[in-house]
Amino acid sequence: MFLFSLSFFNLIYAFHILGIEKFAGIPVSSFPFPYKYLIGVGFYFYIKSQVFKDKNTILKKEYLLFLPALFYGVLRMYWYVNLHTGIDKDIFFKVYKTGFFVYNEFAYLIFNLVLVFFSIRFLRRNSTEIKGLRKVRKNWNWLLKFSYVFTAFTIVNLIHQVLVTIAGLQDNGQLYLIILVINTIYIYWVGLESLTKSQFLFNQFSLKQHSNNTSKPSHSLAHKFEDYIAKEEIFTNKSLKVSDFAPLLNVTEKELSLYIHETFDMSFSDYINQQRVEKVKKQLQSDDQKKYTLVAIAENAGFSSKSSFNAVFKKFTGLTPSQYKSTLKK
Repeated sequence: MFLFSLSFFNLIYAFHILGIEKFAGIPVSSFPFPYKYLIGVGFYFYIKSQVFKDKNTILKKEYLLFLPALFYGVLRMYWYVNLHTGIDKDIFFKVYKTGFFVYNEFAYLIFNLVLVFFSIRFLRRNSTEIKGLRKVRKNWNWLLKFSYVFTAFTIVNLIHQVLVTIAGLQDNGQLYLIILVINTIYIYWVGLESLTKSQFLFNQFSLKQHSNNTSKPSHSLAHKFEDYIAKEEIFTNKSLKVSDFAPLLNVTEKELSLYIHETFDMSFSDYINQQRVEKVKKQLQSDDQKKYTLVAIAENAGFSSKSSFNAVFKKFTGLTPSQYKSTLKK
């Protein structure tokens, strides 16, 4: 709705400039689609819909935001019918003389600014509540960037309208073309982002739960989890998968993955590999490390191959196993 309304803004003026009076037999002039009041609403609902619906982030009362569009749409339909049925061919000129259209430009732009303000506030308030890895938070932060760009776009439109009104140049079609160019640039930018960063535009996020009912199970899970990691060193199992670990903790695979994401800010596989690396480091620092080869130490920690061991170790330490071992001798 956001993109359609924004594009419709340009489309109508393109028809006007090209002198196209009808499209598919329908009069184009003054078409009664209240797109201006749907741009901001569409953006606001797009932002809030990025959170899974079970969080009830969109309240029923927020659908009242469609009322300005509905009211303006009814007005436009009344004028449209009067114009194209011949009842009153001067009706738009009469409305224009009252200054309504100038006030309306300010009204919809301020309306959009208010909505994007609440969109940004929603994003900032929930920025620390997102479940998942840094990549997920990076996606969330991109929504903030998207909101800031839309804010700048709306402010530029508002400044243009202020200057045109002060100068008394509302009837200057050439000046209004500036807005069409700005709109076009913004639409192209959104299109480019859609092609190159579609994982950001079309995503859904989960927020952390803070219900008191979940405190005991979480504590129990943490205690069991710690036992299996610290005491039993379950990560030394070379073929360990989340589907193997979860039943031991009496939780689902999803619950275990989310617990690790929220607690350690990493995926299950990264966490397990990190524990293996830490075990290798401790072994290399021990007095009896000379008794074993690096490969033997790696296998004892749960690594299944020398290549994966080298890659994972360097990922977490920035050094190869041999380089790390050399630093211990200094």
